[in-house]
Amino acid sequence: MQKMLISSAVLLPLVLSGCHGAIFGNLFVLGITVGIFVATLSLGRVAPKSSTQRNAETSTSSSQS
Repeated sequence: MQKMLISSAVLLPLVLSGCHGAIFGNLFVLGITVGIFVATLSLGRVAPKSSTQRNAETSTSSSQS
């Protein structure tokens, strides 16, 4: 019963204002836009090597010299 009252209190202003889901559509598009922006920022980044990988590379390169 409590859940129904809360959901009706949240949805009632949307229904009465006549937007009929436009807010949800705009939030969906905004979420996609933010996702594309964050993905664009992460392009070209190389994951840092762990210390064991760095130690293995230095030991093999020093032994080859």
